Amino acid sequence: MDWKSAKILLASTATAVVASQVAKKLYKYFFKSKQKCSHTEIPTDDTCNEVLTIKNREINDVILFSDDVVRHTIKVPPNKDVTICESRELNCFKLIKYIKSARETLDVCMYLITSSEIAEHIIRLGQKHVLVRIVVDSDMAFTPQSQINKLKEYSFIQVQTSKKSILMHHKFCIIDGPKAMKRKNILKAYAEKLNVHAQLNKNGTKQQAKNKQTKAFVMSGSLNWSTQAMVSNHESVIVTSHANIVSKFEKEFESLWVETEQVR
Repeated sequence: MDWKSAKILLASTATAVVASQVAKKLYKYFFKSKQKCSHTEIPTDDTCNEVLTIKNREINDVILFSDDVVRHTIKVPPNKDVTICESRELNCFKLIKYIKSARETLDVCMYLITSSEIAEHIIRLGQKHVLVRIVVDSDMAFTPQSQINKLKEYSFIQVQTSKKSILMHHKFCIIDGPKAMKRKNILKAYAEKLNVHAQLNKNGTKQQAKNKQTKAFVMSGSLNWSTQAMVSNHESVIVTSHANIVSKFEKEFESLWVETEQVR
């Protein structure tokens, strides 16, 4: 074998090795058991699968964090009055329940994340194959109580910081956004293409993808994901599934994701 042939052989071998490693990682993410990961797992519970509202998730809501207990009386057919109490504690639960309702993707753009409870729920979502991306302010990413160091340890959670010269003061997240869903589907299709055996079930037929009906929504307001904000501050969060509003927030997130730097 001459030197030229040897070089071609080596290059082909190297390409095959790299492709197989990429294939292995993508295959493990999309097709291996959702409960396997390299870290100690946080136990999951059935409430993670709850859907907030009826099937299509038409949402227009406001969550207010204040010291007042607000009571609302609503009419329930046929002729029943139901009183709903709205308090700081219940609204914390409500916020987390919205986060937990993510089925496919979660994009977070948050100035500060110090709530360990929210961080744990994000990890659980990642373990359930929800694709998670987080953008945080570079100066706040590694403050003493920040959860970013904890979150970035998990390979299924992508974290980036904003440019140091610009304050990233956003506080919003997008659940099951169309652009993020498209990105996830492309990655999944690539994983299937690289792993021919993953496309076949035990009977040798193609696996049919589960068509989940998902409707995107966004949460945005003054609230940082911190215990201080939820327990002590006066804060507000608007939650909406209005398509035009979701689209604008997705556009902003994608521009920040391109511009920001990967956390190492």
